[in-house]
Amino acid sequence: QSLLSGPGPRPRQPTHNNLGTINGCYIPCLLNILGAPLFLFVGFAVGMMGWVGALGLFFFSELIAYLTITSFSALVTNGQMKGGGAYYMISRSLGPAFGGSSGILFWLTYCINVTFNVVAFTEAFMPTFLPQYCLPDKTPKLIPGYICSSVSLFILFIVAYIGAGAFAKVNVQLFIGLMISLVVGIGCILIGSAIRRQRRRRRRSH
Repeated sequence: QSLLSGPGPRPRQPTHNNLGTINGCYIPCLLNILGAPLFLFVGFAVGMMGWVGALGLFFFSELIAYLTITSFSALVTNGQMKGGGAYYMISRSLGPAFGGSSGILFWLTYCINVTFNVVAFTEAFMPTFLPQYCLPDKTPKLIPGYICSSVSLFILFIVAYIGAGAFAKVNVQLFIGLMISLVVGIGCILIGSAIRRQRRRRRRSH
């Protein structure tokens, strides 16, 4: 009967995406760290808490990240890592209950992170390209701000729906833009400080 029925369906070949060490780990983490809230809300944090409080906030966040990284490293070294990422590792190592609760926390933190990034993008995009829809203090108006945030969030949903390949391509483009903006920003600061020093020297010489 096995000869008449044939060999049967072939097992599905594992699919591979473009999320390697650089595209899957380094670039997303760097984009998450150097996101828009870091540039827009650091001044607000210093103004509300002082530079000591802001440094304490950074230290507390780094402590949480360090504890998370060391915990994940301990879990990875205790067994063979397979597909599924952090959810697979937590559920297989610590059980479905703890894995499910950790997954819910992951989902909640990512939702909050997306909200902060979308709001920061809207606050930077609209005063630059759509100033007519902003208040005199360059704050986006309520309804146009909601529309801009909803459109940007829908674009992110489309990228996530397409798959990991689109995610990797968009990450590379955002990484290149971020590096260019950092180089231009730091270069402008250095050039501006050099010009100010030259002007001060000229005034002293005169």
